[in-house]
Amino acid sequence: MSLLGKLVFFIFLQITLSQGKTHVRLTNRLGPGSELTIRCQSKDDDLGTHVLPPDGFFEWSFDPNFLVVNTLFFCRIQSLSKVLSFDAYVQERDELKCRERCFWDVLPDGPCLIKEGSVYDICYRWPKEINAGIERGQSKGMHIP
Repeated sequence: MSLLGKLVFFIFLQITLSQGKTHVRLTNRLGPGSELTIRCQSKDDDLGTHVLPPDGFFEWSFDPNFLVVNTLFFCRIQSLSKVLSFDAYVQERDELKCRERCFWDVLPDGPCLIKEGSVYDICYRWPKEINAGIERGQSKGMHIP
């Protein structure tokens, strides 16, 4: 192997080994007595449906793609009769913003990505109308009380 080949291999190995797991967490901050139903998935992994009590959370971890920057996890969340789908992790958007920890608080106004402490970076809003924007089949697999 040439010197250039060894150097490229060494750099590739260093970058690969330095890639740590990314942790994503959704926490129910809707308030007392408000359960939150969530279902998160990627193209390859369905993380299942979970019902979170107030202040409860669901967390998962994964290794983002290294060569092709395309890791995506999206979630469908429901509280009472409000349903919202949003991107919980988009590698192109989040790998520098929250490389190791992408923590979301689901608030009465909608889910927000925590930047530092209690400062929010990205927020999505619940639809104003009940089930607004939900098409047939989009809520398939959701536990709807």
